[in-house]
Amino acid sequence: MCNPTQHSPDMRQLIAQRHRANTARGELLQLIADGILTPWEALVAAATADEKALLRLTLHQLITASPGIGQARAHRITAQVVRILGTTEAAAPTGRVTLAYVLDEQARGKRLLAVLDAFISHGLIREEGDLPVWTGFPFTPCPVDAKENGR
Repeated sequence: MCNPTQHSPDMRQLIAQRHRANTARGELLQLIADGILTPWEALVAAATADEKALLRLTLHQLITASPGIGQARAHRITAQVVRILGTTEAAAPTGRVTLAYVLDEQARGKRLLAVLDAFISHGLIREEGDLPVWTGFPFTPCPVDAKENGR
């Protein structure tokens, strides 16, 4: 006879993993709410962090976490992104525009460019200095400055 506990995952481990994921997402959203990160900087942080749980955040969550940005404006920004892409939000795998959807390598950066365009046109990005990206972002690691390496 089969022992059910032999193949079942440890529930405490699953609960701890879920808690860590929720904490990581909450911390990123709080950094936006505190004005430490912009939604774009948070997207960059999620793309470069080694925390897959951040990719479950939606674009709408990032935008509304920002002080002074409400649900209606966030909806308009997200709607512009999917309009640029020629699709609908429902066409995304989860039915929502998540960071995983935006950063999916198969899109070859098209979705990321759509977000960038929407953020610029809605005033979330105003200056070139607001764009902390590098050649190959987000699919290649951030280049390390030679000075930082001690060379």
